[in-house]
Amino acid sequence: MSRVLVVEDEDIIRKQLSRLLERNNYRVTGVSTVEEALASQPQAFDLILADIRLPGIAGTEIIKHSEQVPVIVMTSYASVRSAVDSMKLGAVDYISKPFDHDELLLVIDRSLRENRMSAQNAAMRRDLARMYPESDLSTDNQTMQATIDGLTSLNDNDRFVLLYGERGTGKELLARMSHERGPGRAGPLVFADLPNHPATELESVLFGGNNSEGTRQPGLVQSANGGTLVLRSAELLSADIQQQFVELVSGATQPVLNSRVIAFTDELPGAGGGSFNKAFFDLFSLCFPVLPLRDRREDIKSLSERYLRQFVNRYRKRRIAFSTEARNALAAYQWPGNIIELKSVIERAVLLVETDEIKPVHLGIGVVDGEALNAPLDVSLDAYFRYFVLNFQDQLTETELASKLGISRKALWERRQKMDLPRASA
Repeated sequence: MSRVLVVEDEDIIRKQLSRLLERNNYRVTGVSTVEEALASQPQAFDLILADIRLPGIAGTEIIKHSEQVPVIVMTSYASVRSAVDSMKLGAVDYISKPFDHDELLLVIDRSLRENRMSAQNAAMRRDLARMYPESDLSTDNQTMQATIDGLTSLNDNDRFVLLYGERGTGKELLARMSHERGPGRAGPLVFADLPNHPATELESVLFGGNNSEGTRQPGLVQSANGGTLVLRSAELLSADIQQQFVELVSGATQPVLNSRVIAFTDELPGAGGGSFNKAFFDLFSLCFPVLPLRDRREDIKSLSERYLRQFVNRYRKRRIAFSTEARNALAAYQWPGNIIELKSVIERAVLLVETDEIKPVHLGIGVVDGEALNAPLDVSLDAYFRYFVLNFQDQLTETELASKLGISRKALWERRQKMDLPRASA
């Protein structure tokens, strides 16, 4: 039940308003002055309904104290000027007395819904910022920095952008950053997951079509109007669909495309366009590479430390650091899964480590002291323990083995017994 603060100095009107709103399932607090309204903690309400002309302080003064609470102003002196002045001060709507009850209820309901939607959008933006922090884009690699700089300097005329690189390299994060910093940031950001749809359905997914009831449904191109449309795996687009994009840009069809299109591909199409027809490929005058992690090794250390802090905080772990051996392993590994794999490996290590130091065994990537092993990359920790012990026990003492594995010598002995791996006698 929404709470409404009514600020009205005329007792009869205030009581009538209170009864009307209470009959429509609102909880109402009525006061006669701005001073009383401030004492009632206006930030604790869902909506404020305030008369402009009040004894002492004007009713519009409540706006600056309402924070995120919507304020609707009332006046018996209806004029365009007073409406404009109130809206400039931050009022969400305006209604003049005497007012129609149904009209007032509609205005209140609309204001509450819009405010809830705004709060939900803000919460989703915060959640997306937490899930996709732009700090993940910081780089010491010149090629990656050039890509970031290019994406943040796009203007209104830069309508088609191609990001090419292996999966897991951060193309989605780059697209989000470009949208949030671009001229269309107030518009929607729409992702078209092309691999998730049968080829026969892609046209209707993108451009709309009739549903089973014969009603016309908009496609993702229309949904992204005024914002950004992201095409994952753009090479899956048929020649006919590519041609429709060309016609949207040329104005040969209606409506004309009114959004930026960012396409993802694993590789840069050849000079002839590759899987793109020439007219469609020519739209992408801006093409940016997104390097695999193995080609930007200068970033591995900083990214690893950032993800370590992130997961330590998320799982409320005590202070944890990488051992020298773990850092060497991270730097030497080839990272076929790129940044996504790096995050996954570090998250798993944070969950598994029982000391204050992450060792190579916690990473489970088959690298020790910068030397790649031949162990499978998807083995369990027990399998990795068995592999490591059997391959290194002839070269290392028990103390050294335990240190490399990040466990005590006693724990090493206990796991040997449990897994039937006694050390061979010299």
